[in-house]
Amino acid sequence: MKINPPFVLRESYNDDVLELLKSVTLGSNGARYQHQRLEKRIKQVYRPLFLNLERNGKVLGNITFCRRPKNWYVRYFAFDLGMQATNKQPKSKATNSGLKSRIGGFFESAFELEDDNPDLFYAYIDPRNERSLWMSQNFDFYTVAKIATQSFSRVKPKNIAEVAPTKVNDFIREKIEETYGKHPLFFTKHTFNDDPFYTLTINGEVVALAKTHSAEWKITRLPGRNGTLMRNIIPFVPGLRKVIRPNSHVFTVVDSIWCKEGKSDYLEKLFEGILFQEKTNTIIWWVDEKEPLYKSNKDKVNWGLLNKVNGVQDVDLVIRTPKGQPKTVFNSPTYITGFDFI
Repeated sequence: MKINPPFVLRESYNDDVLELLKSVTLGSNGARYQHQRLEKRIKQVYRPLFLNLERNGKVLGNITFCRRPKNWYVRYFAFDLGMQATNKQPKSKATNSGLKSRIGGFFESAFELEDDNPDLFYAYIDPRNERSLWMSQNFDFYTVAKIATQSFSRVKPKNIAEVAPTKVNDFIREKIEETYGKHPLFFTKHTFNDDPFYTLTINGEVVALAKTHSAEWKITRLPGRNGTLMRNIIPFVPGLRKVIRPNSHVFTVVDSIWCKEGKSDYLEKLFEGILFQEKTNTIIWWVDEKEPLYKSNKDKVNWGLLNKVNGVQDVDLVIRTPKGQPKTVFNSPTYITGFDFI
């Protein structure tokens, strides 16, 4: 692949890359947070490729690609704060132009690989984040779907006896393939792994199931005009301090959900049972807004306190396709693995 200095292409990461990623604060001009447990996550990335900006033996920037079959996922896009501006444009236009042309050249050369070339690159970005928008617009990414960040929370989750952790079995595989197998970006490396599924069983019949992942963020700012103040007040507010713990916000992520007949009461019981079993107070479900199960239940489920405070935030699914090719349109909902967000 075409790559020019100061960029270096590597198939493994080092401590400098890890420290750079740990330093990154994500989110928009509203909510701001940092991923925790990065040492664990980076080891789980599927077929990673690290495009590093290196100068004087130091890593100043990194783009991490997951080389999935047919589609490459852009997992990390991080540059040293000293190279970034505080507004829409990086510090130096000359530096910006040089880096932009080198990164753009890499994308195009990847499409020309004889083996393992991707059909497209894709990423999830916060449309309110100026740096994310800069990345998207300058490297010819365009939006193909809106992803809802749907929370479900309970201050004191109830024990739902019918909900239990379950290892992957033929029934689960069948339902996931049946429900999501034809979705664009369907990829199950992080679906059928050691992290548990949970099932809801009524009268001996499994009527709902979901994949789970455990995640942790450090929240530095909450959405809203007084987000920093609210972040500091929440630890003293009964109820709310259960569902939001800014310094160590541990929560459960769900994906690959199947629910018989799309019943909202099944979905609600499943989610509350998961919270009790996982000993957390918050679930986050990143889901394509076109997903039928979500569309039919978003106004029926009691999503809880966090949803009332924060609402549903949108994330853009953006893709880059080869130059000269007509823009891709996804008419059906896309498949999302929660691993991509944590």
